[in-house]
Amino acid sequence: MGLTVVLLGIFDPFYVAFGWFMKLLYDGLGNYGLVIIVFTIILRALMIPLGINQQKSSIKQQALQGEIAEIQRNHPNDKATQSQLQMELYKKHGASPLSGCLPSIIQLIIILPIFQIIRAPLQYIMRVSAENLDKIGQLLYGASLITENEAKVAATQNIPLINALSEHASAFSETVNQGLMRVNQLLDLDFMGMNLGLIPTWRPALLFGADTWRTYVPLLIIPVIVLGTTIAQMKITRMTIPNRKKRAEDKAREKINPARAGQAPEDKTESMMKTMNIIMPIFMLWTTFSMPAALGLYWTIGNIMAILQSLLIYFLFTRKLEHPVSPPVQLKSTESVTVKS
Repeated sequence: MGLTVVLLGIFDPFYVAFGWFMKLLYDGLGNYGLVIIVFTIILRALMIPLGINQQKSSIKQQALQGEIAEIQRNHPNDKATQSQLQMELYKKHGASPLSGCLPSIIQLIIILPIFQIIRAPLQYIMRVSAENLDKIGQLLYGASLITENEAKVAATQNIPLINALSEHASAFSETVNQGLMRVNQLLDLDFMGMNLGLIPTWRPALLFGADTWRTYVPLLIIPVIVLGTTIAQMKITRMTIPNRKKRAEDKAREKINPARAGQAPEDKTESMMKTMNIIMPIFMLWTTFSMPAALGLYWTIGNIMAILQSLLIYFLFTRKLEHPVSPPVQLKSTESVTVKS
């Protein structure tokens, strides 16, 4: 319990900053879905410089693979010496083996506050105090508008409160009259006919129910789009890996001629990417079906931005660094060309 409190305290600055910015966007746009879209675009755009540095470092590391293979051949049984010499080599050429992990680490750090903000937008975006949210929960539970369990977690999971207050004007009026929240603090979760506060589901009873299919069938589109954009993003990322063709050719030569083993040393970034290709779609689908639909919208826009970032970095930076243009050869003034007859 103590560790949980400490971790939540660490993320407090993110809650405040993200919530403040989303409130600013909501005041200007007036639409929760547009807030998620614009917030995600800006957040991912700020991470583009990290992606550029990641690609540059990856190219530098690839250029050093020959020297690394030589170190491994010279010290086959001494891992400590191998590591020391490799780190000295990276330092000499300004390459960092950890730079490829930094964008992923940052994304993991920021996703936790986003999870909580999406579950409790009244607290973090609209700035309704936790104490007042608990009182609102008890008020709605007393009116049989939410369940007892929903009332107990009212401060950390606000969506049932928002839905109940939006659907029952008298309860909302009573909440405002008691000074528990202001009129303009009730968030509108509707976006293109979908309630972004609801959780997508594959339960047939809800998907095909006479009174519920109009609500839950459109929401099912979000997980499908999340999965499609995730697969597309991973394929584009693989296609824009620095020196991808050369790596494939080196590995093909090793299969034909085992004596060339070591020409293409193990690429930790590529290994990590293969693992992420399995984990990320599963993780995204799981969270999409267990969190409000707003998270699925966040994943979708994030994937689209990641695709655009990969293409932008590849065509503007990576391709030029992989294939630098050599300056034209010029003859010195003392040199002459002799034409034989």
